[in-house]
Amino acid sequence: MRNMAYRIVYKAYAERDMWEIAEYLSEHSIPAMQKFMREVRERIERLKDMPLMCPKIEPALDYRKMVVGKYVVVYIVNERAKQILILRVVHGKRNYHNEFC
Repeated sequence: MRNMAYRIVYKAYAERDMWEIAEYLSEHSIPAMQKFMREVRERIERLKDMPLMCPKIEPALDYRKMVVGKYVVVYIVNERAKQILILRVVHGKRNYHNEFC
């Protein structure tokens, strides 16, 4: 029997991050913005079946990171609720470690 897929939950900051990135990209290239939105959503959807596929930001913490092009999706897995909480979507050059570590 296959395990029940996890549910994806976007926190408000993550939603805001994605729309700010999309807005910035759309000022330069609509196709780049569309590609970003498609890729980030597709990659996040893959977490439903394999929530632990991405490494932890720090071994002692539960925060995980998924790299999507130039961006990093920060998330945690809630095993009990079978949820993946998408916390932030930030540019990879940003010092996001301080926010979670």
